[in-house]
Amino acid sequence: MSHPARRLATAGAYPGRTVGIQGDRDTSELDNVVVFVSSPMRVDSAPRRVTIRQTNEEFIPHVVAVTTGSTVEFPNDDLIFHNVFSLSRAATFDLGRYPRNASKGRTFTKPGVIKVFCHLHSHMSAIVRVFSHPYFAVPNREGRFTIPNVPAGRLEVTAWHERAGEVTEQAIIEDGAATELTFSLPLTDPE
Repeated sequence: MSHPARRLATAGAYPGRTVGIQGDRDTSELDNVVVFVSSPMRVDSAPRRVTIRQTNEEFIPHVVAVTTGSTVEFPNDDLIFHNVFSLSRAATFDLGRYPRNASKGRTFTKPGVIKVFCHLHSHMSAIVRVFSHPYFAVPNREGRFTIPNVPAGRLEVTAWHERAGEVTEQAIIEDGAATELTFSLPLTDPE
């Protein structure tokens, strides 16, 4: 089975190379959905350490969700240099160029959507969603998610995807009881 690929032009610094597009790995647009309590709240929670790898000139995973104070590591698995940066309002940074088997990280102190790119490869992008509370989840491949320990009361819960947009539902959370919500986002997986 062959996968789509594109030939990348080089300026002589590196030998020519072909990079596979998607199809090389098992992907689902559900991996890029974040479901979160959108009612305004701030709850202290333990910072997390997560990783967005740079593999085959792609950020994997494409979307991560963390709490404020969390650190995202960006290891470089490719034979070429990468330079991770963001100009987002919630976090502006530039990690500089670094080679294969090196990793640099960034700690995120403000909630928001941080769009991450590579200065050297304009087709690379990722998103870090930073929340001021721990009430968020990424659905599994069946589209199911669980957000534990949500405080009781009337809340808004949102399912978000960078291209499909977001859908918000009202939820009444009862103390000690599970509440089921269903969201419908127009997602299509890559062929």
